[in-house]
Amino acid sequence: MDSPSSESSKSENSPITTETMGPPTQHPDFWFHDGSIILSVQNTLFRVHQTILSNHSEFFAGLFTVPQPSGEAIIDGCHVVPLYDKVEDVVDLLKAVYDPSHFDNLPPEAELDPLLDFISGILRLSTKYVIRSLRHRCISLLSTKFPTSLAAYNLKVASSAHERFKSDSVMRVVNLARETDVLQILPYAYYCVARISCRRMLKHKEGDIDWQTKTTCLVGRERLRWAEMSLSHSFLLVFHRSPLCESPLCAHARGPHAEWHVVEAAKSPNPLRQYTRWHQLNVCQECVAYCQLQHSNGRKEVWDKLPDFFEMPTWDELKSTQDA
Repeated sequence: MDSPSSESSKSENSPITTETMGPPTQHPDFWFHDGSIILSVQNTLFRVHQTILSNHSEFFAGLFTVPQPSGEAIIDGCHVVPLYDKVEDVVDLLKAVYDPSHFDNLPPEAELDPLLDFISGILRLSTKYVIRSLRHRCISLLSTKFPTSLAAYNLKVASSAHERFKSDSVMRVVNLARETDVLQILPYAYYCVARISCRRMLKHKEGDIDWQTKTTCLVGRERLRWAEMSLSHSFLLVFHRSPLCESPLCAHARGPHAEWHVVEAAKSPNPLRQYTRWHQLNVCQECVAYCQLQHSNGRKEVWDKLPDFFEMPTWDELKSTQDA
């Protein structure tokens, strides 16, 4: 059988020969005596079931219908299919394929790094071998951390479990999303990267995003500052009274501009943050309501423009890649 590899995957994960690693070993958890196919991954053998793989994977369903080439390796009567993947990724995938409750092992409020440890291998191989149900499950979990709608973002930040992401973790997400074409989570992931300190951005560590992506995020950072000034928090920078305002004092209130200086003093722009210090404006209720409407509309516009800030297609176009 032909193996599902590309030239790039061969160079990155080239098979390890017996001369360097000794004889292949059977995986202790995935060597079924009634298995009908053997997957050879680096120096590990997995004896599994063609039917189960075919039922889950469009790729394997097609692969197993291909006539067997002469001279193909056979062990215990089973054809051997070499895969050019990481052993740990294959183990994670097979756990998800064979155990319907596998995802229940992930705590509901798992933080980002444990979540990535759990799903990365499954997402990579479910994408590669076209296992749609597992891919969608992984994307759904990633979307709880990196929302794809303003409503989901609002729920996320309002949650008691809302977490602040480490820079290394966010960059890990970006690399995984780009590798597996989960493009719809990238605008908010880039938003998080853009808010990382410039000092950290200019330091390159193993596992970081590439310099071109860092540059895109740094440009996006400046656009986020513009969005904060011009869209989501413009009511503070340039205060306008409500058309219903009857208090002459509101026109001379210093509260809005003082609050803008508080926003401006933050280490990084955050135009999606909900403003809550309405009592600090020291204006009438009509003016407060007018500012709240401007703020709500501005945040919505920031969200709609988020992909464009990072040189990406629209939200609808990004989401269509998942549904394709």
